Amino acid sequence: MAKDLHNNCNREDHDKWNRRSFLQTLGLGGAGATLMMNGIPMAFGQPTPLSTALSKNDSGRVLLIVRLQGGNDGLNTIVPIYDYDSYANVRPTLRHEMANIYKLSNDFGVPKYLRESMEPIWEGGCMKVVHGTGYENQNLSHFTGTDNMSRGTDDDLVETGVYGRYFESIYPDYLLNLPDAPPAVQIGGVGDIIFTGTESNFAFTIANTRQLERITSSGNLFDAADVPDCTRGSQLQFVRGVLNATLKYSGVIKEAADSQTNTVTFPDTNLGRALSIISRTIQARMGTSVYMVNLNGFDTHANQPERHQELLTNISESISAFYRDLEPSGRDRDVLAMTFSEFGRRVRENGSNGTDHGTAAPMLLFGPALNGSGFVGEHPSLSNLTRGGNLKYTQDYINVYGTILQEWLCIDSNVINQSIPRPYTAIDLGFSCTSTVVNHDYIIRENFEHIPIYDQERVSIRINNNFQDSYKITLYNMLGQQVGVLLDDALEPGQHDISISDQLPQLGTGIYIYNIKKNNRNYSKKIIVGR
Repeated sequence: MAKDLHNNCNREDHDKWNRRSFLQTLGLGGAGATLMMNGIPMAFGQPTPLSTALSKNDSGRVLLIVRLQGGNDGLNTIVPIYDYDSYANVRPTLRHEMANIYKLSNDFGVPKYLRESMEPIWEGGCMKVVHGTGYENQNLSHFTGTDNMSRGTDDDLVETGVYGRYFESIYPDYLLNLPDAPPAVQIGGVGDIIFTGTESNFAFTIANTRQLERITSSGNLFDAADVPDCTRGSQLQFVRGVLNATLKYSGVIKEAADSQTNTVTFPDTNLGRALSIISRTIQARMGTSVYMVNLNGFDTHANQPERHQELLTNISESISAFYRDLEPSGRDRDVLAMTFSEFGRRVRENGSNGTDHGTAAPMLLFGPALNGSGFVGEHPSLSNLTRGGNLKYTQDYINVYGTILQEWLCIDSNVINQSIPRPYTAIDLGFSCTSTVVNHDYIIRENFEHIPIYDQERVSIRINNNFQDSYKITLYNMLGQQVGVLLDDALEPGQHDISISDQLPQLGTGIYIYNIKKNNRNYSKKIIVGR
């Protein structure tokens, strides 16, 4: 990345500069804004709607998402004992023998190799299984399937995530307010758009557990000094700002992790080591509300049994250690853990001792806050399959997301329905919210809209409003320094284009932030200026 920046510095600014090429030059490509440093992709810790929203939620509740990358085999995770003959018939070599199943109930069980770590969780009332989660016309591509699960729709024109879209829609002023701690931390799975809004990726993303361990040992991830100085000042200032936020959050994570000590031994795996650090930051009340850890390896087309056993054992033992470590501090009841995978596996085994891409799969929830173990929804039929021989989903996964937003993160249901792509139905997961977060800055979109407009050489801010009101529009660079006031006057109802190109003709090419102050409320968004 540093070499590319030095090479770019030797080029003259282009006369024309589009948004995509500009972001690619900075190493900010793909969904959200992901920074490539020393070959390591990392989403930067820029202030986001999620950061503002979660910082206002003082309940102390934390959501831990464990993404099972590759497509987890749900039938060999939660075995349908009630229809064991059908299960065994389609899986003559992959099936778990009845003697090797630990029964969670008369109808369902897990492989017996999970009993030692799973039994205390289940018997302690700390696990729920949501059967058959999926969606209509489920896509069996890893990348598309992951995007669909993250954005809550199979519409490939949607480039934002379920969690990110909500926070961006109701907390409009965030770009100029950096929170004290990272509101969301993502370990692995770079490129996942679940936290992505139209402006940026909303999580402080670390490529892997080794990077997280480097942070907690040294407090640094990258050297901000290794950025050349050249004529593209605004772009490089942006990169420096990204690095400064990254290094700031690295220090916050290190300080929180160093202040606590793990009381149990975690598995010596990437997941175990990540959860050991996350546990310490939660006990320190660092302020982060959402964590997501990526676990690879679930694409088990061949030689599945040994690999799947390794993966499921890793999850079970790591989650068990995680909650046992949190228990002495009392923080275990404040943390809900949830698994999701981009899809399940085919019902019938293949000829390579494995399973191929499928559809519906269970989501697993963990934590004392569930107030009892059990099963949610109806298990898909093993005989009434899709044309491709896959399970028909019985629970729209958006219901799980919506319920967690409403009943765990305490978000008003009316607002959630305006942000997710389709209405959700709340389901009983065992917990409820006693104090819903209400954001009094929320403004109905029909009354006011602001969007950047790029028209050949002209860059403008378009205001659509239904009522006359006073506006002050100020432009800032990416370091938060004011570069000019574009408007300080009343606007009549209608559409108004406020031209940055006309108001500030000498403004250099780069990324800027405009701030609109209206009725003592602030709205901010990025805009790209090119010449």
